[in-house]
Amino acid sequence: MKKQDEKKTGGDDPVAFVDAILSEAVAASASDIYWIPAAESCSVRFRINGIQKELRQVRGSDFISQCSSRIKVLAGMLTYMTKISQDGAIRGFANFPDAELRVSAIPTVYGERISIRILHASGDPSDLENLGYSDVLVSAMRRMLQPSCGLIILTGPTGSGKTTAIYAMIRELLRNSQDPASIISIEDPIEKIIPGISQVSLTKKQDEWGYEDALRAVLRHDVKTIVIGEIRDVNVAKVVLSAALSGHRVITTLHAGDIPSVYARLLHQGFEPFLVASAITGILSQRLLPSKSMDRRIPVAAYLLPDDHWRDFVVENPGLAELRRKIQSYPGADIQLSAENMAGDGLIRREDLILI
Repeated sequence: MKKQDEKKTGGDDPVAFVDAILSEAVAASASDIYWIPAAESCSVRFRINGIQKELRQVRGSDFISQCSSRIKVLAGMLTYMTKISQDGAIRGFANFPDAELRVSAIPTVYGERISIRILHASGDPSDLENLGYSDVLVSAMRRMLQPSCGLIILTGPTGSGKTTAIYAMIRELLRNSQDPASIISIEDPIEKIIPGISQVSLTKKQDEWGYEDALRAVLRHDVKTIVIGEIRDVNVAKVVLSAALSGHRVITTLHAGDIPSVYARLLHQGFEPFLVASAITGILSQRLLPSKSMDRRIPVAAYLLPDDHWRDFVVENPGLAELRRKIQSYPGADIQLSAENMAGDGLIRREDLILI
């Protein structure tokens, strides 16, 4: 994507400018748009194939403010509220009726910084074997789903494909004849509708319920598989661990750098090592990196199917350094090694290993 000349305000229409930016981003298959204000300008950036690039520099405080307001109007946000964060959504935009844009605005000293996540329509969730994973990894993920109870955690940065992987796992369960009525998901936001299962959408308003409240309510239903978008705090983690240990299959995400960090974070939060060791039945850690040809993003992933030896080790309450040393004895569980192997096989570029 070639950076264009600096945008000037003279006679420009902020409505047309914003509409053009959004259309260009969707057409370019960008995953995110960033509107980042500075002292005298605003940077418009796209993220494509996992790489963030500046598209334009916009100048003129009035024009920048008008553009921000245009984005907020489209997203159903309040234009006069500029000192607090807001979230919204743009649906059925322009010539892209199936695209959905999730908008978040936060105040800065130079104006509102806006982040827009683009959810591209792609029909039904992809199957596990169509996500670019190795055959070994697909097999491991299917083994994670075999136990009727336990906690499956996906970890990785924002935009690494965790939600796509979770939807594929749900699809795998449905293909294996799990009753869709026994699956409930709690999401913020719901990115794809899966016919048959119950999907609960959360809001971030203070007077609405959050993950913990929704999860406790779901547990009062006859449900076998619970999908919860994210373990956001220690209270949610407590309910998730309890659900996994009381006969439910729980699939969720946790922001951690790698598989050892998942255990380290839960142990650091004060949970009994025995509970953490017993609850977790599978972990997938992944990133999306540009392919060597730079024409698409491919998953770089590591997985752990805990065995009794690993669980006994976790019960000893190891620190992060110990966990990282131990994980090296489990083939496929070290994401850095997985990335290096993929670079050696010519699938990704060695210079992109720093993104792991």
